Amino acid sequence: MSVVTYNATSVTPITDGVQIPVPQTPQGVGLATVIAAVPSIPNTVQLTASVGLRGDIGTGSVLFRLFRDGQEIYYSRQGIEAGFEQFYVVTLQAFDNATPGHHAYTLSIEKLSAALTATVIGPINLSAAVYTV
Repeated sequence: MSVVTYNATSVTPITDGVQIPVPQTPQGVGLATVIAAVPSIPNTVQLTASVGLRGDIGTGSVLFRLFRDGQEIYYSRQGIEAGFEQFYVVTLQAFDNATPGHHAYTLSIEKLSAALTATVIGPINLSAAVYTV
């Protein structure tokens, strides 16, 4: 197995590089997009993301979603607390078997708890590595 293509984007590499309010579900906000060039089958696209969050008010959870060309392929839930543990860096890893071609992978976030106020503050990084056998 070897890496045949790799692409990454860094919206911001630092904490407090952005101030993106996390909207209430079902409305999400896109945080980063990366294009993966998939040359052949069989393949695996490894997606890795890091997102810095701040819990502003309350407790609850947020939902991260990964989309390939607008279609959801992955989601993960993260608990957030604004009191004692206010700052978070969440790392996600997902795998996808995509058809050959160029695919846009987008990471989004939304909050599941109405009592929670949270902000994406950075860092925000998203990468796609394509492996073939």
